Amino acid sequence: MKLKEYFNSIDLNEINRFIDEGQEENLNLEFKTVNHPEYNENNREFDKKNISEALSGFANSSGGIIIWGIKAKINERGQDVAKEHKPISQLTKFLNLLNRIEGQAVSPTIIGIEHQKIESDKDVGYIKTFVPISDNVPHMALYAHKHYYKRSGDSFYQCEHFDIVDMFSRKKSPDLRITCKILNKDMRNQVNYRYQVIISIENIGKNVAKLPYVALNLSNSFCADAFGINGSGKRGLNQVRNNVLFQHNYSGGSEIVIYPNTILDVDKFYTDIPINEAPPSLTIDYMLVAEDMESKNGNIFISEEQFR
Repeated sequence: MKLKEYFNSIDLNEINRFIDEGQEENLNLEFKTVNHPEYNENNREFDKKNISEALSGFANSSGGIIIWGIKAKINERGQDVAKEHKPISQLTKFLNLLNRIEGQAVSPTIIGIEHQKIESDKDVGYIKTFVPISDNVPHMALYAHKHYYKRSGDSFYQCEHFDIVDMFSRKKSPDLRITCKILNKDMRNQVNYRYQVIISIENIGKNVAKLPYVALNLSNSFCADAFGINGSGKRGLNQVRNNVLFQHNYSGGSEIVIYPNTILDVDKFYTDIPINEAPPSLTIDYMLVAEDMESKNGNIFISEEQFR
């Protein structure tokens, strides 16, 4: 489930589950108590600092959800977990505060923040806040001493210089991933089935990817098809030989770009298996990089059942 879908699903039952099961705070979930609307200036400033820090931290990282009205405590394993209901009185007033100051709490403004009430009684209860990951980082927490924050594990931390530099570079970085498409098996000479897969690069980011490069190792005797992707010998990237750690290497020159939300098919691979034997499994180890993007290393596993 995507973070926004989970945010939309949170209701009073989920609030109670947090407490009953001791839900741990994590990279995308934070519990906060609220002093407002007790009309003490120090209390109001503390709430504003919490709001500012959390909005900055989540937007500068991978987005997150804040639940206002739950107290978290450290358990015996050193984890911050939901421990106690602290419902907010004058719930509407605190919601109005959130809506009013969210644009003042961080700079630049974060687009796409949402606050919703979860009432346990009339104008008493909890508020859930959704903070999207931002493309306009870094965001300064104006009510938290004008520092920049990021999320790590179950807490926010004040950014170091290299964190801020990294966030500026994120503005122009593409976000690529490897995808696979399994083709229908073919009968070969009434003896073998040919199992085939096309390996592609998908740009799931919002910036154009230039100079893409991918290196691949495939298990179970999968070979690159000599006839390319469509039978004409054509491949999405040029075959190169510049990485001895990988059997298959592909590179795109300056004329090849991958636009956001598009997929570039790289090459087709196959293996022939006797028809009386089980389908193969496949492990793909890869390295993937492009201009202004850090190298990604990983692996993908395709099971026998998926080929079947």
